[in-house]
Amino acid sequence: MTFDEDVTVCVGRNNTGKTSLAEVLSRFLRPGEISLRLEDFSAESYVEFAEAYRRFSKGDEAEARTLLPEISTKVFLAYDNSAGEYGDLGPLIVDLDPDCTQAIIAIRYALKPGAMKDFFRDAPKTLTGEWGESLLLSLVGPRIPHLYERTAIAIDPTDMTNFRDISMTNVARAIKVDFVKAQRGLDDEKERPKDQIGKILESLFMVAAKADDGSILKDFADSTENALEEIVEKLNTHLQEMYSRMAPTVSEFGYPGLGNKNFSTRTTLDPKRLLSNFTSIKYPGSAGVELPESYSGLGSRNLLMILLTLFSYYREYSARGSKSSVHLVFIEEPEAHLHPQMQEIFIHQLGVFKNKFPTADGEDQSWNAQFLVTTHSAHIANRAGFPAIRYFRLSESEDVHEASSSTILNLAEAPGVDKDFLHKYLTLTRADLFFADKAILIEGTTERIFIPAAIADFDDARQKNGSISLSSQYVSIMEVGGAHAHIFYPFLDFLGLQTLVITDMDPAKVGSSSQRLEACCVHEGTATTNQAIKKWFEDSALSPADLLKNAEHSIPVIGMRGLAYQIPETTIDGPCGRTFEDAFILANPTKFNLSSADGKPTPQIELDAREEARKYKKSDFALTFAIEQKDWKVPRYIQRGLEWLLDQAPAPENDEETAFLGEVPSVGQVAVR
Repeated sequence: MTFDEDVTVCVGRNNTGKTSLAEVLSRFLRPGEISLRLEDFSAESYVEFAEAYRRFSKGDEAEARTLLPEISTKVFLAYDNSAGEYGDLGPLIVDLDPDCTQAIIAIRYALKPGAMKDFFRDAPKTLTGEWGESLLLSLVGPRIPHLYERTAIAIDPTDMTNFRDISMTNVARAIKVDFVKAQRGLDDEKERPKDQIGKILESLFMVAAKADDGSILKDFADSTENALEEIVEKLNTHLQEMYSRMAPTVSEFGYPGLGNKNFSTRTTLDPKRLLSNFTSIKYPGSAGVELPESYSGLGSRNLLMILLTLFSYYREYSARGSKSSVHLVFIEEPEAHLHPQMQEIFIHQLGVFKNKFPTADGEDQSWNAQFLVTTHSAHIANRAGFPAIRYFRLSESEDVHEASSSTILNLAEAPGVDKDFLHKYLTLTRADLFFADKAILIEGTTERIFIPAAIADFDDARQKNGSISLSSQYVSIMEVGGAHAHIFYPFLDFLGLQTLVITDMDPAKVGSSSQRLEACCVHEGTATTNQAIKKWFEDSALSPADLLKNAEHSIPVIGMRGLAYQIPETTIDGPCGRTFEDAFILANPTKFNLSSADGKPTPQIELDAREEARKYKKSDFALTFAIEQKDWKVPRYIQRGLEWLLDQAPAPENDEETAFLGEVPSVGQVAVR
């Protein structure tokens, strides 16, 4: 995964590994000891523990170590080789090539050397099926936190066999990692009674106290401590006087006792804790009444807390001096409690903070921050832009015993995609495609109003039969128009999103007075003017008869895309609508007094339906039958399309919590690749 220089936005439906990515990088790149459990390993690796044990039990410890699962990450750092001084990056640079501009570090969480015998202690001599493997996992699982360790090496980009061991302190100095969690403790006053924003002020002061001498931050911290020392001195004098007056009374009870040792009073005020314990945020109210922090709206408090947290992270970074290092800041679901416009403004301004924060501090140095934002907000995805978006595509396994894994896609690398058009289009609408289980692309206003009603009718019929329904899945409906649907084809294929394209056949024939194609009924047509259909079949010479034959038994399908256009309600030779309105009328003839059509030739029936459709405005037609009237039949081409879309069922989304030890691995567990 490549990080954007400023802001990278991770999108995808639930349980695809967005938070897992942030968690693994946060844990692996931070200093100190880490303790991972069996549940932190991909379910795909469970069988490898058994394979490693079988090798070990046969005396082949070297091969067993190569098979034993580990968790690892490799980080590539780009740098300016003309900088002269590399600062904290220096220990990570192994190569001697003056033209090289990359440093590589590899971090492993693997079994300690010489610990394999202890790791497999008391394991059964033979493993029988899944029961034996589950028993082995129950034995080795609790030993992982104690017998596994994290190690790091720096690798030569010009020679991958050349590397050297480095400490996690070296890594942490070159890559600072911070995390803004989604659960920020703002919406539960009973469980978290202390003001959360006041705590951030404490961290800001602590950073200032550690700043270099002569800096603005250090001067502020020193002046605060000096002011508190004066207060403490006056307070101590006053308390000692109070005790002196109280002492005779205390002595009547035999105190101070042994050796007549007396006591004196001393008060200590820690400025580092004072801001947290005794400083609160107040908002101006009416008539001079100030309102506490918890009385402000959650949205305002959430935004203020994120900004102050980021500012405190910047202060910690700047206090380290001008040494070369990168600052990774993970922000989880910033959209919480923010209205849509504020979400878009936030993601737009996030990259600007890199310059604004140093300016606010009067500093000349830049903040080398890279933000990784995980989100489920279409508004944030809209504003971010294609180059910054990383889409997490879940690769589902058909085997229930195998884990699912996610592939991280860089939208800027999508082949054959008109990125400018799509970004502008998604910005004007909603980027729901990034978070949907499935999608339906439609032409215009009529379908946009009618399709949700058709889905509701479709689901109602299935639920009566005890079948699953589309309403149990997140289906995004996007209006793209017949002239633009084909532009989405490469993009949909890249996302790997199950999509139904509903479009009109739009038959046409050469006009009698000109050589131009003119709209006509289906059985009179010699061609189609629909670009979405032409691009689908990659054949501009297809006739309506060809299209009907291609869709006679099922809808046309390419990969994960299905195409639904008008077909006859009865046999292939029966009357067929050219647009949605025509098809709806032919599917419900009695509602339009066309029941006497029996015996008429097919072209005449199609023409009657077309003339009837012309009596309605498109929006009025859809509103009438989607809202006012309910007793109607869904046109057959839409019915078949919805059935196809429902049959392409995604894997069930399991709870984010991992399975209990020894359970059969479930398909909901995710391994990020």
